[in-house]
Amino acid sequence: MSLKPYSFEPNVNDIDSFVPNYSVSLCLPNVHGRAQVEVNEWCNCENCAKMSNDLESKCCSEFNNVKQLLDSKKCATASFEKIILDEEILNITRQQMIMKTKNKLKKKQLSALEVPNKTWRYICYVQFTHWVNSWTSLGKGVRVVIPACVINKIRNKYPEKDGLYVGFKNSNTYLPS
Repeated sequence: MSLKPYSFEPNVNDIDSFVPNYSVSLCLPNVHGRAQVEVNEWCNCENCAKMSNDLESKCCSEFNNVKQLLDSKKCATASFEKIILDEEILNITRQQMIMKTKNKLKKKQLSALEVPNKTWRYICYVQFTHWVNSWTSLGKGVRVVIPACVINKIRNKYPEKDGLYVGFKNSNTYLPS
C-alpha cells in the first residue's frame, strides 16, 4: 500500500460548512426603521447619535463581540481612547497599512504629510474593527457594521468640515451577533 498525495485534503463541500454566511440577511430585523425614530429608543449606552440609515443605527450593547470587551463599562467608547483614538497608535497602524497595501492610491493617501480627517477616521474604523473582530475571519470585500456610538466618537475627534460623511457602504455585510 502506498500513500496517495492529497488524499487528506478537505473538499470544498467540507469547507463550506465552516465558512460564515456574509450576507445582508444577517441584518437583524429589529433595525428596520431605526433611522426615523429617536436615538434613545434603540441606544442603551447613551452615546449613540442619529445615523443616516437603519443598518448603522446599532448600539454597541447589541454586539456580542463588543459586549465581551466591555467588562463592567456601559459603552465601547469608554475603553478605546488608548486603543483607537491615540495618535501614536494610529500612526503605527497607518505605517502598517502603508507597508501592507498594494493599492497605489490608498498608499499615497496614507503617506500624505498632512493626513486629512477622512483618512484618520478610516484608520480608526479599521483599528476598531480589528480590535473587536480579532477572533472573527474577515476577508476582502466583507464590511462590518460599526456601532453608532463608536462612529459618533470617531467623527467628533476627526470631523469633516462640511459635516457630510460617506456612511456605511453595503457590500457583503457581516453583522456580528
